[in-house]
Amino acid sequence: METLRYAAQRAVENSSLRPVAAAMKMAPSWLNKFVEGKETALRSQTRKKLLEWYVRIAPELAEQDAETATAALAFLSAGLLDPTDRRAGYSRILQALARVYADAGPLPEWIRTLLDDDQANE
Repeated sequence: METLRYAAQRAVENSSLRPVAAAMKMAPSWLNKFVEGKETALRSQTRKKLLEWYVRIAPELAEQDAETATAALAFLSAGLLDPTDRRAGYSRILQALARVYADAGPLPEWIRTLLDDDQANE
């Protein structure tokens, strides 16, 4: 959740509260509390809206790291209803991403971390 809060804080700093809240489909008053750290318990629908916003805006705001990539991969595979299919989808997307990076040069540390975590969870 701290990654989401940090991204929201940066987005508000780069723009202003109302446009960021509109992009998130959230109330400006809620976003204000969230960026100030006063809103800590997120309902599932609120978390879903934040993740959807984050996946759309993250490349502009956040550095690539394992936590961000994990959230993005989980979001992309969430449409698979069966947990086994979802887990397999996550792994296949990760493997494809790793191949693309490997073709371009050395794997970034965050991809190696995700690959290690994925293998440990098999």
